[in-house]
Amino acid sequence: MVAYLMTALSLLLAADAERDAAVEKGLRDFRGTWTPVSMEMDGKFLSLDRLKKVRLTIDGEKFTFETGDDSHDGLYKIDPAKNPRELNIEVTRGDEKGKVYFVIYKFENGKMIQCMHVDNERRPTQFTGKAGSKNLYEVWRRVK
Repeated sequence: MVAYLMTALSLLLAADAERDAAVEKGLRDFRGTWTPVSMEMDGKFLSLDRLKKVRLTIDGEKFTFETGDDSHDGLYKIDPAKNPRELNIEVTRGDEKGKVYFVIYKFENGKMIQCMHVDNERRPTQFTGKAGSKNLYEVWRRVK
């Protein structure tokens, strides 16, 4: 019985280590400073003037989101094993402190794509910001 429990425990520890390695690798993909290429909310695109002021800097789990008028800090909590991949954005500083956004994400052609449901009561299942989707669809490019 003890041998069975030890084997089960070692398998659980190995699975945790594998998941932690996948998260660490996934967070490396986010690292850097990003600017938005486009943001579409339920069929409406945010203006280019507004997008020019936005900047997102990510280092490990920590991020700073700047809009020109204010900024927020927080944590990126990812689950790269899900399909689509999931991201919880936890705000730790700013006027939205304590809020958690439920996001899906992917990387495509050197761009980071994130999508969240506007009411944030559920996580979207598709990457779209088209009218009727009630989603915010963001495309980001890394600043060189």
